[in-house]
Amino acid sequence: MTAISDQFHLQFRALHDRAVSEQRFRGRRHSDRYLAEKASRALGTAIHDQAVGRWLKGTPPRSTSSDQVVEVVKVLSKWAGEDCDTRYWLKLLEDAQPPKDRSGSAALGLPINQIDPFKVGVRRPVSLSPAPVNDGQRRLTTYVPREHDEALRAVIAAAEGGKNRLAVLVGEVSTGKTRALWESVQALPSRWRLWHPIDSIELIEGLDTIQPHTVVWLNDAHLYLDPRDEKQSEHVAARLRRLLRQPGPLLLLGTLWSAYAHRLTSAGPTGDLIPHPQVAELLADSAASLITVPPAFTAQQLWAVRTAAKADRHLRFAHKHAEGGRIIQVLSGIPFLIQRCDQAPEAARAVIEAAFDLYRYGHGQDLPRSLLEAAAGSYLGEDQRAMIPEDWFAAALTYTEEPCRGVPGPVTPYRKQPNGAVTPTYRLAHVLQHLALYVPDRDLPSTGFWDAVATHPHTPADQVAIAREAELRGRYSHAATLYEEAAKAGHGEAWQRLVDLLEMLGHTEKATAMAQRSGDPEVARELHAFRELLTTGFTWAENMSAEAEPPQLTRLQEEIRHFEADGAHNHALELARQGIRQGEPEGFEELLRLLENSGAHEKADDLAIHSFNLPYLLDNLLSARAADDPTSLERLVRRAVDAGHPHALGELIGLMKRSGRRTEAEAIRRFGLTAEGAPAAPW
Repeated sequence: MTAISDQFHLQFRALHDRAVSEQRFRGRRHSDRYLAEKASRALGTAIHDQAVGRWLKGTPPRSTSSDQVVEVVKVLSKWAGEDCDTRYWLKLLEDAQPPKDRSGSAALGLPINQIDPFKVGVRRPVSLSPAPVNDGQRRLTTYVPREHDEALRAVIAAAEGGKNRLAVLVGEVSTGKTRALWESVQALPSRWRLWHPIDSIELIEGLDTIQPHTVVWLNDAHLYLDPRDEKQSEHVAARLRRLLRQPGPLLLLGTLWSAYAHRLTSAGPTGDLIPHPQVAELLADSAASLITVPPAFTAQQLWAVRTAAKADRHLRFAHKHAEGGRIIQVLSGIPFLIQRCDQAPEAARAVIEAAFDLYRYGHGQDLPRSLLEAAAGSYLGEDQRAMIPEDWFAAALTYTEEPCRGVPGPVTPYRKQPNGAVTPTYRLAHVLQHLALYVPDRDLPSTGFWDAVATHPHTPADQVAIAREAELRGRYSHAATLYEEAAKAGHGEAWQRLVDLLEMLGHTEKATAMAQRSGDPEVARELHAFRELLTTGFTWAENMSAEAEPPQLTRLQEEIRHFEADGAHNHALELARQGIRQGEPEGFEELLRLLENSGAHEKADDLAIHSFNLPYLLDNLLSARAADDPTSLERLVRRAVDAGHPHALGELIGLMKRSGRRTEAEAIRRFGLTAEGAPAAPW
């Protein structure tokens, strides 16, 4: 930075320090997240606390962010008890801009022919030798087109013709999504540039200055449209929708795992509303294309691979070792990575499992070393800890960081941060992140895991995300602790979530005390509204239950039951699955009923437990098994509780009451479960 541009940083930092000092002296909230929320309300659009953090670290805002800067400065000035000179701050902001930005000629990104594909998410192929190989020696393999490439070519042609387009490739991990995007942009004329924003903040800041003939590269789009952060993902999606409507041509290209695509476009676990409507609208836009990438090559495509393999050793290796046409998975080194995990010694296995569960329960992909060490320790028993050396964690990291045939190991350090800041964290391997989203049944971590998150989080948002998962699973004391720690660290929504949880459990006095402690009048108002909702909600539910009539069968259900009555069980099953593919909830209901009636109880269990968007399926299954042994029913319900099913804890409490265990049931209703699943003591 020049001396002139330094002035914005120095003056902003000084004002921030004065304001925070004054707020702290008065015992008021003063976090950057709270600051961003206050400014966002005044402006009417989202300002992210990470953006404020960037300004404090010396990265000046873009000139297009002047409205955000002014509102943040106004809040800080009010906290500090000072007048706000808007013109002074706008002048500082203007002086802080690079010369090109002031002239309006700056272009985001680089010409496509200057981009290194391995820097934008394309993965290097696995080494053919177990010995370490220089990364520079492993280049892109020969590309074999598949059916999704045809759909991509149509998108590229439309962009070349002057239209704005969005294409998102959806599929499982290591199926060739990013490589397909890379191959598609090679057809664009030389005037096109490719811009790869590092995160959602940089994306938002750059959208106002983006120029025609730019490819906006959103590889791993869930990092920009984060399902955990509804406000930010909705803000990003709304801005991208507006971008598609401005003069172009512009090309937005992204990839999404199937699980994230479903989570971003489907109804929430407890209702019919889609929790991310802007994201859903973006992906359903007339200029958007969602293109499925299959996990395997067809027989015909394998012939093309075999032909190309004559001149490509990597393809020859993959063709020889791939099972079921899964060529890309072998090229990505997945079999070697899984083998490394399976053969891990105890300490390294603990690190891998801790990272796996942290990601599974909602922590962001960046894991601080202190968190990883504390969490991993909870996966080692006393006997194990007694037999491993004191430097067990360092030795474990040495194992997890070692590349597997040239691809990253299970848990590796990550030092690339926004603004060039070096804050070493660790990341779970891409394929293991993907597996963490799909593992259906896995024992919940012990108390030490939850305590580690409370003590060593990367951000307060990570604590809130994991607290929500703990709450869904009835681990209320852990959820309350995490919410409180996040609230004290400045997370704006954490106080409200904590207060609502306490009120829901009947801890009225605690809820009131926490609302007062937050120092935010809005939390107290929301608590009052929540109390009224709980009262009227119970009354409404009782009236609806009393007035409810048996539902009428839909046409799909009538057809399925007709085939079932005629003994055409397989045809009935296929009709139910067809209904599911067409988005009809009755398809799920009928499939569950057919599986249960045919004795496929395990499949019925899995369907009911993991259909979070249709939670009443679990109710239907329990009703069908009302005469079963209570012990087996409780096992089923406890599986659902540990999976995070939104109705399961209520069903568990109901089962206990009906079997005469009222004291135990009331303890769970009021205080939840321990990490191990026993009724929790009062807290």
